Amino acid sequence: MTSIPASTPTPARLTTTAGGSATLRTIGLAAVVAISVILPFVFLPMEADWAHMAFHLIGIPLCLAGILLLSKVRAGSASRTVRVMTWISTVCFAGWLIGHLGELLVVIGHGGMHAPEEVFENPAHVAFANLAVPSWMATVLSLIVLLVTMGIVALRSRSRS
Repeated sequence: MTSIPASTPTPARLTTTAGGSATLRTIGLAAVVAISVILPFVFLPMEADWAHMAFHLIGIPLCLAGILLLSKVRAGSASRTVRVMTWISTVCFAGWLIGHLGELLVVIGHGGMHAPEEVFENPAHVAFANLAVPSWMATVLSLIVLLVTMGIVALRSRSRS
């Protein structure tokens, strides 16, 4: 006859500061914030025909990397506040990603790397830009708040130890 234990042990959740992988995720998020802030200011003012399309081609993987990092942070965090903040940032990234994809399709449809300046006035491009720009700003703001929150949670857990 076998006995069934009264309670089965569950895997312990990692805190945002435990282990090297959590630190790498935090550094990765900080890098995503920095690139997210710099990217539009580098590519959009350029006079080159290819700059607008390159901006979207770099922005799309950046959004996907941010969403992936946020899911890893969410899964590894014991803090409810951090998990909620990662969802907020994920929604902001999703909006920015949809905006990037829509704008990229419009740019491709108007000559791709050689799209004229008039593509900025295209109604579809304007509609996707009206989603992308506020989402970009919300993404950067929410990631900064998330990183500060993660730092506070790490300091609190360290002081309790």
